[in-house]
Amino acid sequence: MLDWFRGEIPFLHDPIPAGRVISVEPNGEVTWECVKKIECRSSHETSIKIKSVGGDGQGRATALQIDGNLCKFLQGHNVFGIRDLNRLLLLSFRKIYQLHIEHLQGGSPPSLTEAQIKKGNYLVKMIDINQLYECGNDASVEAWLHAAEMRARSRHGRSTRDKGTLYLGKTSRRWAIKFYNKARELLAQGKTHKLPDSLQGLGLEDFIQGKLRAELRLFGKELEERHGITHGYHLTPEVIDQLFNTYLEKIDMSQQTTLIDNKLHDLPRVLQSTYQLWRQGADMRQILSHNTFYRHRRELLLHGIDINLMHQAPEHSNVVPLIRVIEAKPVAIPAWAYERGLIAA
Repeated sequence: MLDWFRGEIPFLHDPIPAGRVISVEPNGEVTWECVKKIECRSSHETSIKIKSVGGDGQGRATALQIDGNLCKFLQGHNVFGIRDLNRLLLLSFRKIYQLHIEHLQGGSPPSLTEAQIKKGNYLVKMIDINQLYECGNDASVEAWLHAAEMRARSRHGRSTRDKGTLYLGKTSRRWAIKFYNKARELLAQGKTHKLPDSLQGLGLEDFIQGKLRAELRLFGKELEERHGITHGYHLTPEVIDQLFNTYLEKIDMSQQTTLIDNKLHDLPRVLQSTYQLWRQGADMRQILSHNTFYRHRRELLLHGIDINLMHQAPEHSNVVPLIRVIEAKPVAIPAWAYERGLIAA
């Protein structure tokens, strides 16, 4: 999916009254100044920033800069969404015009701008491409992130982790990738990521459990110089997929880590080690004392696990290469998301 976008759409209008930022030297000389952005807030209490740019020589702006998370602005969440940038931007422009119609007058009708957006005729300065991957449960997501923190590398160097998010190229001005536990972000107490009240209890909280989010950010310099991408018409859904996979392949994650399967996650802590060893093929009669073996066997049978039988399914081992998690089939948008109006389409 696509969510964050920064770019400029062609739209002739009177400049939005937003004020200016000015840099003044100690001697009083103005070294630079620029128009401020204003916040455009949707009904979901999510917002993006806009400002007027360019000029036609008659006091009117020639373009509208948009900077923000288009999915959250339209949907109120970015758990899932579409990868059609033209469609996202078209719907966002319509909402922006509706919310700020009093500021966007004195120029061309919005229909002309909509026609340009549909053709992809707008500048792209930065985009985020995201994908969800199924890990099974919260503990497995955290286990993956912990292992990747120690082992994942790219040409930017080793990964870094800050407040639960794993970064590669965090300070790069060209491209960066981050991984994080989407459920923990969504259920955090802060206002930034919390679901709006109107979207709570619709299934998003349950759906996001056990999901790893991978997020690629591409800046304008990287898009233009490496890929020749400057406008929306370059970014078809197929190109977006190709870009995401290309940068994901730049990460070296060939080492192995242990993911936590659902059975282990649900077991009492005293039984977890026994279950782990049994799954790895150990003969638990040789490891546990007589009494402990039968006590653990009796308790594990309540969960459908018989440690009296040797585990003969190495293909189901929960020791997997790091990369395998994100090579697996990505999580698809559930059908009920459309039925409940949770997708901007």
